[in-house]
Amino acid sequence: MDERVAARLHASTYEAFRNLVQLCKDEQAEFLLIAGDVYDSEDRGIRAQVRFREGLAELAESGTETFIVHGNHDPLDGWQSAMSWPEGVHIFGPQPEWKAAIGRAGQRAEDGSVRPVAAIQGASYPTREVTENIALKFTPPPDRDIFSIGLLHCNVGGNPNHPNYAPCTVADLAQAGLDYWALGHVHTRQTLRDARRSGPPTVAYPGNLQGRHPGETGPRGCLVVHVGPDRVPRSEFRALDTVRWEAVDVTISGIKTLDGLVGAIRQAMDDLGVKADGRDVVCRVRLRGRGPMHTELRRLLAIAELLAAVRTDQALKSPWVWAERITDETRPEMDLAARSHQDDFLGAVLRHAAYSASHPDGVKRLSEAVSEVYNGRRGGLEAPTAAQVAEWSDEARWYLAELLAPEG
Repeated sequence: MDERVAARLHASTYEAFRNLVQLCKDEQAEFLLIAGDVYDSEDRGIRAQVRFREGLAELAESGTETFIVHGNHDPLDGWQSAMSWPEGVHIFGPQPEWKAAIGRAGQRAEDGSVRPVAAIQGASYPTREVTENIALKFTPPPDRDIFSIGLLHCNVGGNPNHPNYAPCTVADLAQAGLDYWALGHVHTRQTLRDARRSGPPTVAYPGNLQGRHPGETGPRGCLVVHVGPDRVPRSEFRALDTVRWEAVDVTISGIKTLDGLVGAIRQAMDDLGVKADGRDVVCRVRLRGRGPMHTELRRLLAIAELLAAVRTDQALKSPWVWAERITDETRPEMDLAARSHQDDFLGAVLRHAAYSASHPDGVKRLSEAVSEVYNGRRGGLEAPTAAQVAEWSDEARWYLAELLAPEG
């Protein structure tokens, strides 16, 4: 891709982390919780380690402690440089253990001791693949008068989009009797339980700081959690990403010229740029709908030429919106249902195809037709669902209609 875009993407994760450090300083955060996968691989890059340490040192100087667990991408047995961590940076070992968060000022008791603002229990991955339920090893807080937090890298509820490491349920987390669970591993922000509605604990994934591929769309950042005298956590999302990934649909309905289509795509991209609040955007454009432009898009190299056209001046703008890919899911203007009732060869083919896609015997035969692809290899893919088979059949009917229609 364009060199300027590539360089921006390369720097985006570092810049998002810088935004996190600055946010902690601006908010005068008592402490920062990091729930694993700081690095992308077991062999951590020196540049990444140095940047990470520098940021945490800056936080420690400003009075914000940091508590860290390691996950499947950066387990404890992975390679790392010999590095001394600043005072105020706490890294958890492989077994759940409690650490005290003193906070920016702490609360001094009558005997002169400092009372923590929170007690944090965490556990790091000793190695990349942890398949046991670590949550069941967490223990109740030693002092229930102090706000308690669990810090864990885990897959709650068997999320299929992530490896099922440290699998557990919300009920498993609740049984420990903690006030809040700060979780890592799932990259999409979600609150699985909110103490304001269901009672403690609050269970939340903040997602990652910076989207890193087209599947990680939308705002990315962290949760700022406020806890008052009532001990009920109130979370506020803060976007920290510097490059935003997005996907947008553009319909060809009503568009009759190529320049009209280019204009519609550029307008959709401009709208994404406005919503990104000054950030650069990388987007995927999906063309949908029916219209005369469908025939033009089916021409050899049409999509590649269209992509080049909409990219023409984007990388020169600041901020920019870059089209990473354009996909064609358009259809011809043909009425497929009406066409299948005509008494000709194409009509007969469409009627037969519709029967195959809807009748149980037909679905079974179609499933068998692709079974070798899905089951005939070592570690092959799972068998397709009936919905997938129906989708493929629909795509095939349109393909046949375009090939066989006398008018086409």
